[in-house]
Amino acid sequence: MAHKKRRSKYLSFVVVSENQQTPKNFRIRRSLLRAFSVFAIAVLVLIIIGFSSYWKVASLALDNNRLQEENYKLVQSLKKMDAIKEKLMRVKDFEKQLKGSLSGYITIEKETVSDSAGVEEFNFAKLNNNRKRTIFRNIPSLQPAEGFMARGYDTSLLLAEPHFGLDIAAPVGTPVKAPADGVVFFSGWTVEGGNVLVLQHGFGFMTLYKHNERNLVKRMEKVTQGQIIAFTGNTGKISSGPHLHYEVWRNGKPVDPVDYMNKDENNNG
Repeated sequence: MAHKKRRSKYLSFVVVSENQQTPKNFRIRRSLLRAFSVFAIAVLVLIIIGFSSYWKVASLALDNNRLQEENYKLVQSLKKMDAIKEKLMRVKDFEKQLKGSLSGYITIEKETVSDSAGVEEFNFAKLNNNRKRTIFRNIPSLQPAEGFMARGYDTSLLLAEPHFGLDIAAPVGTPVKAPADGVVFFSGWTVEGGNVLVLQHGFGFMTLYKHNERNLVKRMEKVTQGQIIAFTGNTGKISSGPHLHYEVWRNGKPVDPVDYMNKDENNNG
């Protein structure tokens, strides 16, 4: 019976160098080679798993940052809602006080606001019909142009510049009206804003209008509340479509135009 040839426990390697006549022999155990191969494969698998886990963690970190940003904006929006509610309560209280002490500030005819009229019947439109000059004609209370409120006043942005006004989307050529009596402080062209108007009003108010198609008033010209002063357009480097960018400043600081804007439909005429 033939004997089965016994397999060697070693693998031999012969290294022949051009500078040496005698070759060098190296031996390595088969078991050690197998162990090294298994170790190398295990390391490779761990590296692949590590890279995969890293990308998952990085993706989760990006999602977490995005959620934190959205959560911050949501919290700010909720704070704004609370502030708006508080302002509405103050407005209601102010209206009640105003009805009782209005004669101390302006003079209006008896039929304009009757003693039996409710607060809801008293609005800026009725005051504007009175030709006598009042404090309300110096406050930018009219919506300057008819259109869609595409973007509001927002100074809470983290990754972008604050937006100090309202963007009112409207077709090119929509009339822009002066929200209050005033004087034209600036009327001209700027690279970013296109045709720009700035009006100076009383009580520390200034209003600004950007991206106009055409300005209808000149510097130092007097304007009255409701007067058409420009037409909406799409001028200027930063304009992304036909709209009016409208800002209100008081005592050198930007304020939310909505806080002063009377939304009564009768006041938009």
